[in-house]
Formats: sequence, structure tokens, C-alpha cells
Amino acid sequence: MTNWRNILILAGALLLPILVRQTCLAQGTDQTYVLPPGAAPAMDPHDIADKIANLSPKTVVFVFDVTMSTSTGGVFEREREATATILRHGCKQGDHVVLIKFGTGISTVFDTTLSESVSADSLIDKIPPAVEPGAGTNIRWPHNAALRLIEADRPNPGVVVLLTDSFNDQPLKTDPNYPMYRAYYNLYKLTVYPKTPQNRDYEGLLRELYRQHRLHEYGVGVAIARSGRPVERLPNGPGESDSPDASDNTTPTVLTQQGHETQQTNWPAILGGAAAALLLLIVGVGAALGRPASVRLSLGGKSVPVDFRLKPGARLSLGGSPATAPPGVETYAIPGLKEAAAYIVGQRGGSAAIKSANADGIRVLHNGVSVSGEMPIRVDDEVRIIVAATDGAEERQIRVRVLDPKAPH
Repeated sequence: MTNWRNILILAGALLLPILVRQTCLAQGTDQTYVLPPGAAPAMDPHDIADKIANLSPKTVVFVFDVTMSTSTGGVFEREREATATILRHGCKQGDHVVLIKFGTGISTVFDTTLSESVSADSLIDKIPPAVEPGAGTNIRWPHNAALRLIEADRPNPGVVVLLTDSFNDQPLKTDPNYPMYRAYYNLYKLTVYPKTPQNRDYEGLLRELYRQHRLHEYGVGVAIARSGRPVERLPNGPGESDSPDASDNTTPTVLTQQGHETQQTNWPAILGGAAAALLLLIVGVGAALGRPASVRLSLGGKSVPVDFRLKPGARLSLGGSPATAPPGVETYAIPGLKEAAAYIVGQRGGSAAIKSANADGIRVLHNGVSVSGEMPIRVDDEVRIIVAATDGAEERQIRVRVLDPKAPH
């Protein structure tokens, strides 16, 4: 990575909190969503599925927000899609799967173990189809219930997926679940919680499950603090509250966070945020293009896999030896091949390509097609090296499989 790129990345890291804060100020709110130190940001559901797929048997609990505020900005649809993706690609037979929906109260939608008779697709049909009327949000209560389920299934690993827009809204005092909200939340400080039996149980379970390394937590639409709790924020803007008149009401609820933002003029905020966003875009594109390719190879798909990481422009020879390879070229040794038959070349954006070394008496096929120039390679591709017959040896074919670098060995 060049010095200029390092400078840009450092500048982006310094400007990111400013961008978030100034954007909120430009919108006329005093609420920011700057993550606390050590917090894990919200994740893509496909990445979550990849991370948990090989944990089995496990307990997976979806904590699913059905409040009115999730109807804004496509949040509810993303919650449904994320749940379906994780069920299909992250869960397997033998896994205990639960979905708890919540607003001011909580309700279990399904609680079952996947088997030949209970498929992920059958549960996808039960995902809540629409938001539910009402005012107020209490995510700590269903989160606590999820932790209890995981504790009951020990020693199996547990996964909690929190699906929400992260907005905390105080329920009406006439709501039957208002006392439970008061058991988990302080009316005047969003990040200071009352010392109640419910909170002691909730926070104690979080500490114990993390200490045992049995708990894996992920957020869709919400960040996860280092303590394991979701990073909540206040509904200050249009569409962020569960109130029926949320589209017109921009007044904050009784809850307030520590500290106060002084209102700034909009144009400096907008221009500053746009400049920072442009800089971050440049940094992001540069980082993505410079990402190394992860390549895992196996002879015939049966030998012990070998992993390589190739920066853009770097070469990996198929055949030959480190002693005879040109400087900077890695070697995947193949018995009987004293010289390189082909090269795998790192490309921009984390991809790779295969090219022939044009060695005498050797042909190289990629998925059955003769290699001409550089041809992109992907997981499950096959590279076949054909060594021509000689007076002392018959024709020889060597098959090299490209395996998934994320899969366990």
C-alpha cells in the first residue's frame, strides 16, 4: 500500500465521526449514531450466515422488531430478507431456531429444531409479514429472553441476531407493558439502566455467556456494543418513532442521551459532510481495488489444501520450485513438474486469473478450455495440466482444484 493511500485511510478514519455528526446536524436533529469504542457495526446477513454455518448443533434466536418505525426506509423488508437468508444459508438440521418478535411486548413466532420434517423454508413462511400497530420499543426484554434460551441449551453454542432500526421509543403509560419497560430503562438516560432484577439477570447472562465463549451476536440495522447490548438511539426525526403521527412529530421523546449537540448552520454541515463522503468513497474504492485474492488449491481436490494470498499483480506458479522461481513469485509445487506450467495472477478487487507459462510439451486447460491469455478463476474451477508423452513416459494429466478459502480444512 502506498504512502498516499495510508494518508487517505487515516484521514477517512478521522473524518468519519465528523461526517456522521455533521450529517445529523444538517438534518436538524441532535441525535448521532457514532459507535462506542469496540462496538461491532451492523452486518450483511450473508456474512452472518457464513460465520455461523459451521456451528452445529447450535441455538439461533432471531430478535425481530415489528414496531411502526421499521416501516420507514425499507427496514422491515430488510429484516424479513435477512432472517430468510440466515435461515437458508446459516442453519442446518439439528439446529434449534427461535424467532421472538417485539414491540413493547414480546411473542414467540416459532421455536423448533430443524430436521427432515421441519425445513428452513417452512419457517420462512412464518416470518412476521407486516409491522404491528402500537407505540413503544423494548429490545432488552426479548434480548434477555433470547439469552435465557441459549443458556438453557448449554453446552451448544448460541447465536443471537438482533433485527431492528435501533430506535428506542417510550411506550404510553397506559400500555400494559409499560411497567416492563420501566424495569429495563431509565426515563432520563438511554445508556444508564435501573438496578432491577430484570436488568441484573440480563446483564449477568451477557457477561457469563461471553465469558464462556458460547455467545455469538450480530446486528442487522443495529450495532452491538462491546458489552453485548444493542447500541440504541432516540427517535428524533420523521418516521423514526412508533407514534401514529410520527411523520409530523419531530419532537424527541422524554428519553435523552448524555450531552447535547449545538445546532449548526446547515450549509457548512452539508458541504463538510459531502467533502468527507467523497474522501471516504475514494478511500473505499482504493482499498477494495487493492484487496488481495484468497486462493486455495488442492491436487485433484483430494490432497491437503494450500492457501495463498495474492496482491494485485503477484504471481503464483503451478509447478516449479521456490529455488528456481523468479523473485517475488510464489510456488505451488507439483510432483514431477520441474518448471512452471501456468501462473495464477492476482487481480484488482480480490480476484485472480490463470495464464499459461507456455512451457514446451505442456498444455493447460481451464474448465476444459485451453488457456489463452488471462482467464478469471473462481471457486470450484479446475485447472488441468497435460504433460505430453515422451519416449520414456506416457502422457500425464494433473488436475488442480480451486477450493473455497472460507471453508474449513
